[in-house]
Amino acid sequence: MTGPNLLPEWITNPALGPCWERVLSRFENAGLEAFGRVRVATPDRAARRAVSDLLGRTLTGEAVQIDLTVLDSRLRERSGVGGLGAVLTALSGRALLSRPAEREAAWQARERPLELAAALESVPGVGEWVADWVAELRRAGLLTNRPHAEEAVRQAVAVLTELTVEKMAGGRPSARVELAARILGDAHGLDVDRLTHQLVVRGLAVASGSPPPSGSREREALWRLYGVEPDLVSRTCLVWRVATSGTGPTASRINAAAEAGDPIHLTEWDLRRVESCTSAEGRVLICENPRVLEAIAEQTVPGWALVCVSGEPNLVADRVLSLLGAAGATLSYHGDFDWPGISIANRIIERTGARPWCLGAQDYLDAVRADAPLLTGSPVEPSWDSELGAAMRTHSRAVHEESVLPDLIARLALP
Repeated sequence: MTGPNLLPEWITNPALGPCWERVLSRFENAGLEAFGRVRVATPDRAARRAVSDLLGRTLTGEAVQIDLTVLDSRLRERSGVGGLGAVLTALSGRALLSRPAEREAAWQARERPLELAAALESVPGVGEWVADWVAELRRAGLLTNRPHAEEAVRQAVAVLTELTVEKMAGGRPSARVELAARILGDAHGLDVDRLTHQLVVRGLAVASGSPPPSGSREREALWRLYGVEPDLVSRTCLVWRVATSGTGPTASRINAAAEAGDPIHLTEWDLRRVESCTSAEGRVLICENPRVLEAIAEQTVPGWALVCVSGEPNLVADRVLSLLGAAGATLSYHGDFDWPGISIANRIIERTGARPWCLGAQDYLDAVRADAPLLTGSPVEPSWDSELGAAMRTHSRAVHEESVLPDLIARLALP
């Protein structure tokens, strides 16, 4: 550690580098106060001589305890720039940092947003859940080192105040974007990637006595519990030959597409205007990829209706499958032979009661190729066939739905 020319050589001696580093660390940790002692090694003659000159006394050992109060006094008398703080500033070439002050500022930065959150408890009609919400935020560390944390908490408090009071008062449902625009002045203020959204969702979960939601379905159910509906048109479910027993323009459009054999995208808007989802064939194949539905529709394969979930089913697909199951349709599922595909299949089979179709170990072995894409990610055990999992681990190759389309279509056409 070297300093500017204005310091005397007995302070800037390069052999004092380790000594000044120890002194600087102690000085900053002590809140820029010159007190306490620092043990400094003097392993060789050059180091002992440099430290002797600094302290103004002869040293003979391999280490020395330096009293910072004494050193500060000596520097004030002889350095020409001032005491220990001035010398360390000159040597380091930067402003010195008070570590206790830094820690206090960091603690305050963590606590201020939590104090703002705790203030929600004083709002009439909110309830007694606020303390648990604050504890949950502290435990999850959501506000730690987050820019604009205080503003996010203020926004969350405003939203939670309205939602929890409105729920008890029987307020009318609203869309989340409308709620965000009205309360926050930003229609995207409650988007799922915003900190405010995370804070509000955890608050609603605590207020309802439920754990934090782990996925989109649980989040939407939680919002709906407090009168906030998802938007009705952005999520869709691709279907073929799915009809409805309802009447009116929406039902007529859906039934016309089913009769004509035209694929159609259903939205939440559509589902709210029909009474049910039905299949004249009675058999419904759930597929993972849109190309599968398209190819089957092109071939006009008889005896089946199709629902494409396009990967992980969204809430509209869930509702379509639920309505079909309630109407007595037999649900079958086919998807990709890869680890994400097996995960999706496990969840769909568990939620809907669908039976796996052409999705066994032998089906995989008949289709797998040496040049197929490698399986990636962590292996997932198929809930319906342990031999399938073993076969996939052995071959380590994926089989996607699109690659077995001719066989799927031929088997669908069987009586």
